[in-house]
Amino acid sequence: MTQLPLFVRLISLCLLLWSQASLAYMEVTLLGTGTPRPDAERFGPATLIEVKGRYFLFDAGRGTTIRLQQAGIALNKIDHVFFTHLHSDHISGFSDVWLTSWIWQRPKPISLIGPTGTNDFAQHLQKAYQADYSYRHKNTHLDTASFYLQSQDISHDQIVYDEDGITITAFLVDHYPVVPAFGYRIDYDEESIVISGDTTYADNVVKYAKGADLLIHEIAAADEGLLTRNPRLQKVLEYHTTPQQMSRLLQESKPRATVLTHVLLFGVEDETVIDQIKADYQGELRMGHDLMKIGVGKQINFR
Repeated sequence: MTQLPLFVRLISLCLLLWSQASLAYMEVTLLGTGTPRPDAERFGPATLIEVKGRYFLFDAGRGTTIRLQQAGIALNKIDHVFFTHLHSDHISGFSDVWLTSWIWQRPKPISLIGPTGTNDFAQHLQKAYQADYSYRHKNTHLDTASFYLQSQDISHDQIVYDEDGITITAFLVDHYPVVPAFGYRIDYDEESIVISGDTTYADNVVKYAKGADLLIHEIAAADEGLLTRNPRLQKVLEYHTTPQQMSRLLQESKPRATVLTHVLLFGVEDETVIDQIKADYQGELRMGHDLMKIGVGKQINFR
């Protein structure tokens, strides 16, 4: 048998190694880093993770479809959606994702997974849009099967997706009085990403984020004077994570990198919050912004 020239074999080996390395890679797009507050710079909470050409959407707040279009991601590719909890700012954009991706001929039904109440939400949503479904189906013969949602309630820590080496685990967080509320951990090959959802400091977040490659975590902070004068604001911050709590959590979990989202700030600037956390924590930490992309592999790249 004729042996291939050395340079051809070297190129083939390089291509093989590159293809194997590229498989062990996840890409995050922060579609929305905001809160219930209407903000053109920070749309409602939504985080997209791409693994092996599959797209997983975590929460779908205000403007998610707009950000998907801006990110160059076809809507009909979105067929797995996970809710962290059922606060309106995390789910208000879902109907647009669901219906518009159907109009753009999504080939599969959306699998919707979230806390207790998600199934009721899905069933009532389908009833609410029956007129729209009927008009479009009769006129353009859009697929019936892909219109209807495949929804599932979860109530405890559990694996919610496990296919082709990709594992997604839901875990309980502390967003009381919102019960249950979840974070998610996504594992592929040797890489891992953790999404906190809305939570105050919680041991379960530390447990699942320990040693993760990337932690995507909410943050909340307020000017001390404003906080003292506003009892309602005090209640809001009780079920979110302050900079002091964030610093403690990071010291205990030690992820390779952290990006902050669901940025709920009252009378303080982004830079102040980062400085407060970094006073006691020296790891990689970024303030997230809409359409930020993060590559998670052997290296972590922010862009």
